[in-house]
Amino acid sequence: MILRLVFAALGATWVFWQIPFSSTAEIKLPEVTAFSAFPDSVPASDKAAAAVFYRRTGPGQYKVFGLGADGSIVRTLSLPGEQIQKADQTSISLAGKEGYITAPENGAYFIWYPQLGQQVYVFNEQGSFLWEKDESHYLQVLPRGRYIMAAAGDHSRMIFMNPDFKTQADFQGVLFTRFIVDDNPDLKNAQICLGSLDGEVIIAHIDHKVYLRQKLGYALKSLLCNFETSELAAIVERTVTVDKIQKQVDFLIRAKFALKVPKEDKPAETMKPISAELDITGTLELPVRTVMASPMVISDDTVCFLQSAPDAATAAGTKQSAEADSTDQLALYYTRGSRNKLQQAAIGSIRSNAGAAQAFDHSPDLWKSTTIKLAKGSACLFVHRSGRLIVANERGILLQRNDMPAERLIGTGNAAYLQMANGVLTLR
Repeated sequence: MILRLVFAALGATWVFWQIPFSSTAEIKLPEVTAFSAFPDSVPASDKAAAAVFYRRTGPGQYKVFGLGADGSIVRTLSLPGEQIQKADQTSISLAGKEGYITAPENGAYFIWYPQLGQQVYVFNEQGSFLWEKDESHYLQVLPRGRYIMAAAGDHSRMIFMNPDFKTQADFQGVLFTRFIVDDNPDLKNAQICLGSLDGEVIIAHIDHKVYLRQKLGYALKSLLCNFETSELAAIVERTVTVDKIQKQVDFLIRAKFALKVPKEDKPAETMKPISAELDITGTLELPVRTVMASPMVISDDTVCFLQSAPDAATAAGTKQSAEADSTDQLALYYTRGSRNKLQQAAIGSIRSNAGAAQAFDHSPDLWKSTTIKLAKGSACLFVHRSGRLIVANERGILLQRNDMPAERLIGTGNAAYLQMANGVLTLR
Protein backbone atom coordinates (compact mmCIF):
# COMPACT_ATOMS: atom_id res chain seq x y z
CA MET A 1 0.00 0.00 0.00
CA ILE A 2 2.79 2.40 0.94
CA LEU A 3 4.55 1.67 -2.34
CA ARG A 4 1.37 2.47 -4.28
CA LEU A 5 0.98 5.76 -2.41
CA VAL A 6 4.58 6.68 -3.22
CA PHE A 7 4.06 5.96 -6.94
CA ALA A 8 0.76 7.87 -6.91
CA ALA A 9 2.44 10.88 -5.30
CA LEU A 10 5.28 10.77 -7.81
CA GLY A 11 2.79 10.50 -10.68
CA ALA A 12 0.74 13.45 -9.46
CA THR A 13 3.89 15.52 -8.97
CA TRP A 14 5.01 14.75 -12.54
CA VAL A 15 1.59 15.72 -13.98
CA PHE A 16 1.48 19.05 -12.17
CA TRP A 17 5.11 19.75 -13.10
CA GLN A 18 4.09 19.70 -16.78
CA ILE A 19 1.64 22.60 -16.29
CA PRO A 20 3.36 25.91 -17.13
CA PHE A 21 3.54 28.15 -14.07
CA SER A 22 2.27 31.04 -16.20
CA SER A 23 -1.00 29.20 -16.75
CA THR A 24 -2.12 30.22 -13.26
CA ALA A 25 -1.00 33.84 -13.64
CA GLU A 26 -3.36 36.60 -14.70
CA ILE A 27 -2.57 38.07 -18.12
CA LYS A 28 -3.35 41.69 -18.92
CA LEU A 29 -3.95 41.91 -22.65
CA PRO A 30 -3.00 44.92 -24.79
CA GLU A 31 -5.74 47.49 -25.22
CA VAL A 32 -6.72 50.04 -27.85
CA THR A 33 -5.46 53.36 -26.44
CA ALA A 34 -6.07 55.67 -29.42
CA PHE A 35 -7.50 55.89 -32.91
CA SER A 36 -6.76 58.78 -35.28
CA ALA A 37 -8.70 59.16 -38.51
CA PHE A 38 -6.73 60.35 -41.51
CA PRO A 39 -7.44 64.10 -41.95
CA ASP A 40 -7.08 66.09 -45.15
CA SER A 41 -4.57 68.32 -43.33
CA VAL A 42 -3.52 69.39 -39.84
CA PRO A 43 -2.14 72.70 -38.50
CA ALA A 44 1.65 73.00 -38.41
CA SER A 45 3.01 71.36 -35.26
CA ASP A 46 6.37 71.20 -33.51
CA LYS A 47 5.60 67.70 -32.26
CA ALA A 48 7.88 64.98 -33.60
CA ALA A 49 6.33 62.00 -35.37
CA ALA A 50 6.71 58.60 -33.73
CA ALA A 51 5.66 56.77 -36.90
CA VAL A 52 4.63 57.68 -40.44
CA PHE A 53 1.97 56.08 -42.62
CA TYR A 54 1.13 56.41 -46.30
CA ARG A 55 -1.99 56.48 -48.45
CA ARG A 56 -1.65 56.22 -52.23
CA THR A 57 -3.57 59.07 -53.89
CA GLY A 58 -2.63 58.50 -57.53
CA PRO A 59 0.10 57.07 -59.80
CA GLY A 60 3.28 57.48 -57.78
CA GLN A 61 1.65 60.02 -55.43
CA TYR A 62 1.22 59.60 -51.67
CA LYS A 63 -0.31 61.30 -48.68
CA VAL A 64 1.95 60.99 -45.63
CA PHE A 65 0.58 61.07 -42.08
CA GLY A 66 2.88 61.54 -39.09
CA LEU A 67 1.58 60.00 -35.87
CA GLY A 68 2.67 61.46 -32.52
CA ALA A 69 3.60 59.44 -29.44
CA ASP A 70 0.09 59.98 -28.04
CA GLY A 71 -1.52 58.48 -31.15
CA SER A 72 -2.68 61.77 -32.72
CA ILE A 73 -1.88 62.92 -36.28
CA VAL A 74 0.71 65.73 -36.02
CA ARG A 75 1.76 66.13 -39.67
CA THR A 76 0.43 65.62 -43.19
CA LEU A 77 2.46 65.82 -46.41
CA SER A 78 1.82 65.20 -50.10
CA LEU A 79 4.80 63.52 -51.78
CA PRO A 80 6.51 63.69 -54.16
CA GLY A 81 4.18 66.13 -55.97
CA GLU A 82 3.62 66.31 -59.70
CA GLN A 83 6.35 68.96 -60.10
CA ILE A 84 9.64 69.13 -58.18
CA GLN A 85 11.33 72.53 -58.09
CA LYS A 86 15.14 72.31 -58.03
CA ALA A 87 17.56 74.86 -56.58
CA ASP A 88 18.52 76.11 -60.05
CA GLN A 89 14.82 76.90 -60.69
CA THR A 90 14.44 74.05 -63.17
CA SER A 91 11.62 71.59 -62.52
CA ILE A 92 11.06 67.86 -62.84
CA SER A 93 7.68 66.50 -63.88
CA LEU A 94 6.49 63.33 -62.09
CA ALA A 95 2.87 63.59 -63.20
CA GLY A 96 1.48 60.14 -63.93
CA LYS A 97 4.80 58.44 -63.16
CA GLU A 98 4.59 55.33 -61.00
CA GLY A 99 6.93 55.15 -58.03
CA TYR A 100 7.41 54.20 -54.39
CA ILE A 101 8.13 56.04 -51.17
CA THR A 102 10.25 54.93 -48.20
CA ALA A 103 11.37 56.64 -45.00
CA PRO A 104 12.55 56.02 -41.43
CA GLU A 105 9.74 55.12 -39.08
CA ASN A 106 9.73 58.68 -37.66
CA GLY A 107 9.72 60.40 -41.07
CA ALA A 108 13.05 62.22 -40.59
CA TYR A 109 13.43 62.18 -44.39
CA PHE A 110 11.73 60.60 -47.40
CA ILE A 111 13.00 58.92 -50.55
CA TRP A 112 10.85 58.57 -53.66
CA TYR A 113 12.03 56.38 -56.52
CA PRO A 114 10.34 55.50 -59.83
CA GLN A 115 9.11 52.08 -60.84
CA LEU A 116 11.23 52.43 -63.99
CA GLY A 117 14.25 54.70 -64.05
CA GLN A 118 17.51 55.48 -62.31
CA GLN A 119 16.81 58.76 -60.46
CA VAL A 120 15.77 58.86 -56.81
CA TYR A 121 14.57 62.00 -55.02
CA VAL A 122 15.16 62.89 -51.36
CA PHE A 123 12.89 65.14 -49.26
CA ASN A 124 13.25 66.46 -45.71
CA GLU A 125 10.78 65.85 -42.87
CA GLN A 126 8.66 68.82 -44.00
CA GLY A 127 8.40 67.44 -47.54
CA SER A 128 10.81 69.93 -49.14
CA PHE A 129 12.95 68.59 -51.99
CA LEU A 130 16.64 68.23 -51.07
CA TRP A 131 18.51 66.48 -53.87
CA GLU A 132 18.43 63.69 -56.46
CA LYS A 133 20.73 60.72 -56.96
CA ASP A 134 21.43 58.09 -59.61
CA GLU A 135 20.25 54.77 -58.16
CA SER A 136 18.50 51.89 -59.90
CA HIS A 137 17.83 49.50 -56.98
CA TYR A 138 14.63 48.98 -55.00
CA LEU A 139 15.09 50.92 -51.77
CA GLN A 140 13.95 50.52 -48.18
CA VAL A 141 15.07 52.89 -45.45
CA LEU A 142 15.82 51.08 -42.19
CA PRO A 143 13.72 52.02 -39.11
CA ARG A 144 16.05 54.69 -37.70
CA GLY A 145 17.15 56.07 -41.06
CA ARG A 146 20.84 55.40 -40.49
CA TYR A 147 21.05 52.96 -43.40
CA ILE A 148 19.19 52.24 -46.63
CA MET A 149 18.74 48.74 -48.02
CA ALA A 150 19.01 48.53 -51.82
CA ALA A 151 17.83 45.32 -53.50
CA ALA A 152 18.68 44.22 -57.03
CA GLY A 153 15.70 43.59 -59.29
CA ASP A 154 16.15 39.80 -59.06
CA HIS A 155 16.91 39.95 -55.30
CA SER A 156 20.28 38.27 -55.81
CA ARG A 157 22.07 41.17 -54.14
CA MET A 158 21.44 43.28 -51.05
CA ILE A 159 23.41 46.49 -50.55
CA PHE A 160 23.31 48.62 -47.40
CA MET A 161 24.17 52.30 -47.79
CA ASN A 162 24.23 55.35 -45.55
CA PRO A 163 21.87 58.29 -46.31
CA ASP A 164 24.53 59.72 -48.64
CA PHE A 165 24.27 56.48 -50.66
CA LYS A 166 27.78 55.34 -49.76
CA THR A 167 27.96 51.51 -49.60
CA GLN A 168 28.54 50.07 -46.12
CA ALA A 169 27.84 46.38 -46.85
CA ASP A 170 27.22 44.30 -49.98
CA PHE A 171 25.86 40.72 -49.93
CA GLN A 172 25.13 38.38 -52.82
CA GLY A 173 23.11 35.16 -52.80
CA VAL A 174 20.95 32.88 -54.94
CA LEU A 175 17.69 34.74 -54.24
CA PHE A 176 17.09 36.67 -51.05
CA THR A 177 13.48 36.02 -50.03
CA ARG A 178 13.58 37.01 -46.34
CA PHE A 179 15.17 39.95 -44.57
CA ILE A 180 14.99 41.37 -41.05
CA VAL A 181 16.85 44.65 -40.53
CA ASP A 182 17.32 47.14 -37.71
CA ASP A 183 19.85 49.98 -37.69
CA ASN A 184 19.80 50.57 -33.92
CA PRO A 185 23.47 51.31 -33.01
CA ASP A 186 22.94 49.95 -29.48
CA LEU A 187 22.31 46.42 -30.73
CA LYS A 188 25.28 44.23 -29.83
CA ASN A 189 24.37 40.88 -31.37
CA ALA A 190 23.42 41.75 -34.96
CA GLN A 191 21.46 44.20 -37.11
CA ILE A 192 20.72 42.18 -40.26
CA CYS A 193 19.30 38.74 -41.07
CA LEU A 194 19.04 37.74 -44.72
CA GLY A 195 17.56 34.47 -45.94
CA SER A 196 18.32 33.03 -49.37
CA LEU A 197 16.06 30.59 -51.21
CA ASP A 198 18.80 27.91 -51.20
CA GLY A 199 18.69 27.70 -47.39
CA GLU A 200 21.56 30.05 -46.58
CA VAL A 201 21.29 32.63 -43.79
CA ILE A 202 23.47 35.73 -43.49
CA ILE A 203 23.67 37.48 -40.11
CA ALA A 204 25.55 40.77 -39.99
CA HIS A 205 26.30 43.85 -37.91
CA ILE A 206 26.88 46.89 -40.12
CA ASP A 207 28.40 49.10 -37.41
CA HIS A 208 30.79 46.37 -36.27
CA LYS A 209 31.46 45.35 -39.91
CA VAL A 210 31.23 41.58 -39.36
CA TYR A 211 29.00 38.83 -40.73
CA LEU A 212 28.53 35.07 -40.87
CA ARG A 213 26.96 32.79 -43.48
CA GLN A 214 25.48 29.35 -42.81
CA LYS A 215 23.33 26.84 -44.68
CA LEU A 216 20.27 25.63 -42.75
CA GLY A 217 18.51 23.44 -45.29
CA TYR A 218 17.69 22.75 -48.90
CA ALA A 219 15.14 25.57 -49.06
CA LEU A 220 14.50 28.40 -46.62
CA LYS A 221 10.78 29.17 -46.36
CA SER A 222 10.55 31.54 -43.39
CA LEU A 223 13.03 33.36 -41.18
CA LEU A 224 12.98 35.63 -38.14
CA CYS A 225 15.73 37.03 -35.92
CA ASN A 226 15.38 38.75 -32.57
CA PHE A 227 18.38 41.07 -32.29
CA GLU A 228 17.69 41.88 -28.63
CA THR A 229 17.82 38.26 -27.45
CA SER A 230 20.11 36.91 -30.20
CA GLU A 231 17.54 34.26 -31.19
CA LEU A 232 16.73 32.91 -34.64
CA ALA A 233 13.80 30.88 -35.93
CA ALA A 234 13.57 29.45 -39.44
CA ILE A 235 11.42 27.01 -41.40
CA VAL A 236 13.52 24.96 -43.81
CA GLU A 237 13.01 22.00 -46.10
CA ARG A 238 15.28 18.99 -45.73
CA THR A 239 15.50 15.53 -47.27
CA VAL A 240 15.08 12.66 -44.80
CA THR A 241 15.02 8.89 -45.23
CA VAL A 242 12.04 6.98 -43.83
CA ASP A 243 11.88 3.19 -44.37
CA LYS A 244 14.62 3.55 -46.99
CA ILE A 245 12.53 6.08 -48.90
CA GLN A 246 13.68 9.69 -49.24
CA LYS A 247 11.16 12.47 -48.77
CA GLN A 248 11.14 16.22 -48.18
CA VAL A 249 10.14 17.36 -44.71
CA ASP A 250 9.86 20.85 -43.23
CA PHE A 251 11.51 21.66 -39.91
CA LEU A 252 11.36 24.55 -37.46
CA ILE A 253 14.93 25.40 -36.49
CA ARG A 254 15.71 27.47 -33.42
CA ALA A 255 19.18 28.88 -32.85
CA LYS A 256 21.28 31.45 -30.99
CA PHE A 257 23.82 33.67 -32.71
CA ALA A 258 26.72 35.86 -31.61
CA LEU A 259 28.95 38.02 -33.81
CA LYS A 260 32.21 38.64 -31.98
CA VAL A 261 34.25 41.54 -33.35
CA PRO A 262 37.87 40.55 -34.11
CA LYS A 263 40.43 42.37 -31.96
CA GLU A 264 42.42 44.65 -34.25
CA ASP A 265 44.62 47.68 -33.91
CA LYS A 266 42.32 49.78 -36.05
CA PRO A 267 38.63 49.54 -36.96
CA ALA A 268 37.77 47.51 -40.06
CA GLU A 269 36.86 49.53 -43.15
CA THR A 270 35.00 46.72 -44.93
CA MET A 271 32.70 43.91 -43.85
CA LYS A 272 34.64 40.86 -42.65
CA PRO A 273 33.40 37.25 -42.43
CA ILE A 274 33.86 35.43 -39.13
CA SER A 275 34.10 31.68 -38.55
CA ALA A 276 31.40 31.50 -35.85
CA GLU A 277 28.37 29.30 -36.51
CA LEU A 278 24.83 29.33 -35.24
CA ASP A 279 24.20 27.46 -31.99
CA ILE A 280 21.25 25.22 -32.94
CA THR A 281 19.02 24.92 -29.86
CA GLY A 282 16.16 22.93 -31.36
CA THR A 283 14.96 21.19 -34.54
CA LEU A 284 11.26 20.31 -34.66
CA GLU A 285 9.62 18.44 -37.53
CA LEU A 286 6.48 20.15 -38.81
CA PRO A 287 3.29 18.13 -39.32
CA VAL A 288 2.73 19.77 -42.73
CA ARG A 289 4.73 20.83 -45.76
CA THR A 290 4.48 24.60 -45.78
CA VAL A 291 2.32 25.97 -48.58
CA MET A 292 2.95 29.65 -47.93
CA ALA A 293 5.55 31.91 -46.37
CA SER A 294 4.82 31.68 -42.64
CA PRO A 295 4.59 34.96 -40.73
CA MET A 296 6.66 34.39 -37.57
CA VAL A 297 7.20 36.03 -34.18
CA ILE A 298 9.74 35.33 -31.43
CA SER A 299 8.25 36.26 -28.07
CA ASP A 300 10.21 35.61 -24.87
CA ASP A 301 10.98 31.88 -25.12
CA THR A 302 8.18 31.18 -27.60
CA VAL A 303 8.13 30.97 -31.40
CA CYS A 304 4.76 31.54 -33.08
CA PHE A 305 3.89 31.17 -36.76
CA LEU A 306 0.89 30.62 -39.02
CA GLN A 307 0.58 27.78 -41.49
CA SER A 308 -1.98 25.37 -42.95
CA ALA A 309 -3.46 22.92 -40.46
CA PRO A 310 -2.40 19.24 -40.89
CA ASP A 311 -5.94 17.95 -40.35
CA ALA A 312 -8.58 20.64 -40.28
CA ALA A 313 -11.40 18.47 -39.00
CA THR A 314 -9.37 16.91 -36.20
CA ALA A 315 -7.92 20.28 -35.20
CA ALA A 316 -11.43 21.72 -34.98
CA GLY A 317 -12.68 18.70 -32.99
CA THR A 318 -15.22 17.65 -35.62
CA LYS A 319 -15.70 14.63 -37.86
CA GLN A 320 -13.97 14.52 -41.23
CA SER A 321 -16.47 15.13 -44.02
CA ALA A 322 -16.16 14.13 -47.66
CA GLU A 323 -16.02 17.77 -48.68
CA ALA A 324 -13.44 18.82 -46.09
CA ASP A 325 -10.05 19.80 -47.39
CA SER A 326 -7.24 19.89 -44.83
CA THR A 327 -5.39 22.54 -46.85
CA ASP A 328 -8.42 24.83 -46.43
CA GLN A 329 -7.66 25.45 -42.76
CA LEU A 330 -5.08 27.70 -41.15
CA ALA A 331 -3.46 27.01 -37.77
CA LEU A 332 -1.42 28.91 -35.23
CA TYR A 333 1.70 26.96 -34.22
CA TYR A 334 3.62 27.82 -31.07
CA THR A 335 6.30 26.36 -28.82
CA ARG A 336 6.26 26.11 -25.05
CA GLY A 337 9.72 26.94 -23.82
CA SER A 338 12.91 25.98 -25.60
CA ARG A 339 12.47 22.18 -25.47
CA ASN A 340 8.72 21.51 -25.71
CA LYS A 341 7.11 20.09 -28.80
CA LEU A 342 5.16 22.18 -31.27
CA GLN A 343 1.58 23.01 -30.29
CA GLN A 344 -1.19 24.05 -32.70
CA ALA A 345 -4.63 25.65 -32.72
CA ALA A 346 -6.90 25.94 -35.76
CA ILE A 347 -7.98 29.53 -36.45
CA GLY A 348 -10.13 29.41 -39.59
CA SER A 349 -10.36 28.89 -43.32
CA ILE A 350 -7.79 30.15 -45.81
CA ARG A 351 -10.20 30.34 -48.70
CA SER A 352 -12.20 33.45 -49.54
CA ASN A 353 -15.58 31.69 -49.73
CA ALA A 354 -15.79 31.02 -46.00
CA GLY A 355 -17.38 34.33 -45.06
CA ALA A 356 -15.82 37.72 -44.45
CA ALA A 357 -14.87 37.16 -40.81
CA GLN A 358 -13.17 33.83 -41.49
CA ALA A 359 -11.79 34.48 -44.98
CA PHE A 360 -8.07 34.51 -45.60
CA ASP A 361 -6.00 35.14 -48.67
CA HIS A 362 -2.85 33.06 -48.11
CA SER A 363 -0.64 35.70 -49.76
CA PRO A 364 2.09 36.34 -47.16
CA ASP A 365 2.08 40.12 -47.60
CA LEU A 366 -1.49 40.26 -46.23
CA TRP A 367 -0.34 38.93 -42.83
CA LYS A 368 1.66 41.26 -40.57
CA SER A 369 3.29 40.22 -37.30
CA THR A 370 5.33 41.63 -34.43
CA THR A 371 6.13 41.14 -30.74
CA ILE A 372 3.99 43.10 -28.30
CA LYS A 373 4.69 43.60 -24.60
CA LEU A 374 2.27 42.42 -21.93
CA ALA A 375 2.16 43.50 -18.30
CA LYS A 376 4.47 40.55 -17.67
CA GLY A 377 6.53 39.26 -20.57
CA SER A 378 5.48 39.57 -24.20
CA ALA A 379 3.31 37.88 -26.83
CA CYS A 380 3.00 37.28 -30.57
CA LEU A 381 0.71 39.63 -32.49
CA PHE A 382 -0.68 38.77 -35.95
CA VAL A 383 -3.00 40.97 -38.01
CA HIS A 384 -4.61 40.43 -41.40
CA ARG A 385 -6.36 42.67 -43.92
CA SER A 386 -9.55 40.68 -43.48
CA GLY A 387 -9.82 42.04 -39.92
CA ARG A 388 -8.39 39.08 -38.02
CA LEU A 389 -6.18 39.94 -35.04
CA ILE A 390 -4.53 37.23 -32.92
CA VAL A 391 -2.49 37.57 -29.72
CA ALA A 392 -0.76 34.40 -28.51
CA ASN A 393 2.05 33.15 -26.31
CA GLU A 394 3.16 29.79 -24.88
CA ARG A 395 -0.33 29.28 -23.45
CA GLY A 396 -1.87 29.43 -26.91
CA ILE A 397 -4.34 31.98 -28.28
CA LEU A 398 -5.01 34.75 -25.75
CA LEU A 399 -7.17 37.01 -27.92
CA GLN A 400 -8.94 36.85 -31.30
CA ARG A 401 -10.81 39.67 -33.02
CA ASN A 402 -12.33 40.01 -36.48
CA ASP A 403 -12.80 43.79 -36.68
CA MET A 404 -9.27 45.19 -37.14
CA PRO A 405 -8.37 45.08 -40.85
CA ALA A 406 -4.75 46.25 -40.85
CA GLU A 407 -2.93 47.24 -44.03
CA ARG A 408 0.36 47.96 -42.24
CA LEU A 409 1.79 47.21 -38.82
CA ILE A 410 4.61 48.98 -36.96
CA GLY A 411 5.75 47.39 -33.71
CA THR A 412 7.90 49.36 -31.28
CA GLY A 413 7.91 46.83 -28.44
CA ASN A 414 5.84 49.01 -26.11
CA ALA A 415 3.13 49.70 -28.71
CA ALA A 416 1.79 48.48 -32.02
CA TYR A 417 0.39 50.85 -34.65
CA LEU A 418 -2.17 49.38 -37.06
CA GLN A 419 -2.85 51.30 -40.26
CA MET A 420 -6.43 50.84 -41.38
CA ALA A 421 -8.29 52.18 -44.40
CA ASN A 422 -9.33 55.39 -42.64
CA GLY A 423 -6.83 55.89 -39.84
CA VAL A 424 -4.28 54.50 -37.38
CA LEU A 425 -5.08 52.50 -34.26
CA THR A 426 -2.66 52.36 -31.31
CA LEU A 427 -2.48 49.14 -29.32
CA ARG A 428 -0.63 49.02 -25.98
